[in-house]
Amino acid sequence: MKNQLKQVCGIDMSSQKFDVCFKEQSELGGITIKGSKSFKNNLTGFEQYLLWAGKRKKATGLIHIVEATGVYHENLCYFLYEKSENITVQLAQKAKYFIKSLNIKTKTDKVDAAALAEMGLSRTLELWKPISKNFKDLRDLSRTLVRIKNQIVITSSQIHALESSHDPNKESISMMKELVGMQRKLADDCQESIYKLIEQDKELNEKVERIIAIKGINKITVIKLLAETDAFRNVKSIRSLVSYAGLDVVQNDSGMQKGKSRISKKGNSYIRTALYMPAMSAIRYDPKSKALYGRLNERLPKKKQSLIAVMRKLLIIIYTLWNSGEEYDPTYDWTKKRRDRSPVAG
Repeated sequence: MKNQLKQVCGIDMSSQKFDVCFKEQSELGGITIKGSKSFKNNLTGFEQYLLWAGKRKKATGLIHIVEATGVYHENLCYFLYEKSENITVQLAQKAKYFIKSLNIKTKTDKVDAAALAEMGLSRTLELWKPISKNFKDLRDLSRTLVRIKNQIVITSSQIHALESSHDPNKESISMMKELVGMQRKLADDCQESIYKLIEQDKELNEKVERIIAIKGINKITVIKLLAETDAFRNVKSIRSLVSYAGLDVVQNDSGMQKGKSRISKKGNSYIRTALYMPAMSAIRYDPKSKALYGRLNERLPKKKQSLIAVMRKLLIIIYTLWNSGEEYDPTYDWTKKRRDRSPVAG
């Protein structure tokens, strides 16, 4: 039986421009490059690109495959979506590993665009949809909060180093302490803005309040997870959620060689950061998490691997509660529930 005609445009983004490669797979399976070009990363460039791609478009299902590059890809994605185009956005790590599998030694924007097009032809990829306005605001604010808190840690370390130095300048220390005070005030303001957004939606606020019954989980943690997944609408199952977070385990075995297992880290780093401290708290105060952590420590070489397992467990429980609408029961075997009935993303 003949294959269906398939057309894909690989798009490599940067802040000022984007490179594209248009590839076509014929009914017989042969792959042809229909064109390569660079466009400016602005509205004029988007319109020129859509016109250029439209001249080569034959299949109704042309897919534009974009690598997530910071925020530089977002304007193009929203533009294409509003034009009813099919877009798929791939995490940078995922694209990197695919390109590496092709054994391509040359690395240029043009080569990366061609490799992304190859990725689109060889795999069935989920189409992108924009995050809802409320959750985009929450995502931007929660990411800003993370950045501010990171700066507080850096500034506090600098103050400690300055105070520990020989004969430190008191004025310098005073200025640095004033700076960290301003940063803490900004963090408080940012967190207050997040809470106000949540409180505007009574149903959302009630669901968040129900989930924070989990030991180690606070309101900000839940909000961060919801903001990064568009209230879990970006994932279809527990497996895809774990993969999206980069908490899936990668095996490194080949023939007689037994390599080390590790998490992929191909997913959303903000989710992993949001779960780290809650997992640390859970292994101290939640009996089930503490028992899981202890069991794994007996057979795993590193404690960090056991902690990651607790992070993964917390993520799954939050996802399950969000979709099921149930109250958290600390005595219930949520692992058993996951086997019996995996929730469907709402």
